[in-house]
Amino acid sequence: MIEARFGLSSRPFDKAIATRDLYSWPGLQELEARLEMAKQARGIMLLTGEPGTGKTVALRRFVDSLNAEHYHPVYLPLATVTVLDAYLQLNRALGGQQARGKSQLFREIQQGVAQLAAQGKQPVVILDEADLMRSPLFDELRILLNFEMDSKDPLLMILAGQPQMLAKLALRIHLPFRQRVAMRYRMPAMDEKHTKGYVEHQLRLAGRKHKLFTDEAMLQLFVQSGGVPRAIGNLALTAMYNAAARNNDIIELDDLLAAAKEVA
Repeated sequence: MIEARFGLSSRPFDKAIATRDLYSWPGLQELEARLEMAKQARGIMLLTGEPGTGKTVALRRFVDSLNAEHYHPVYLPLATVTVLDAYLQLNRALGGQQARGKSQLFREIQQGVAQLAAQGKQPVVILDEADLMRSPLFDELRILLNFEMDSKDPLLMILAGQPQMLAKLALRIHLPFRQRVAMRYRMPAMDEKHTKGYVEHQLRLAGRKHKLFTDEAMLQLFVQSGGVPRAIGNLALTAMYNAAARNNDIIELDDLLAAAKEVA
């Protein structure tokens, strides 16, 4: 309905967007610079941000940029799995031999990393939803990354999650893990200028050539969404459906206010 009403060739704000088409704004640019530095330094990086700020899609863009001849990316949404499950998943992703016991899995994982390094490939391990990880798993990761008596960092491990991950890691029991963290970055929300730029970019990708939101509606979109990309998209789409139902050709303030009540 909204495609025909607003002259779109596709539905905007699609989460399956090609990473090359992401809107480039300072928050994403800074993250990309940090990831590039982390790629060179290796070790552990913590990436935090409120839900919907674009952490996962930014990491997908980073993985897409890696040269397959020199990097071996691994993405694991570990969340609440046990230590043994985490070892099994990581070992499988690194191409290790089948093993059951924890000590065998530990050895296989380290050998898998060493074999990749011997082939000239650096493992890049991304653990998503890391704020939900159980405390023992942080210690296991620290021990797992101890290579050649802690003299080498052969891989990059990125832990991505919501800000409460930092509160969890602030506990004294996690001091040894915190000391191994080489880089931290918190993904911010967009400001008013880049909220507008994000919406216009998404609409251009969807085929819209002319202005769609009034200035008042755009300002309210920023206020109601807090500049969080996922919230921006949800509000914008709901407002577009509301406007289409009223046979409006542009999105006005009333459409946005009604949308804010619906998605609250």
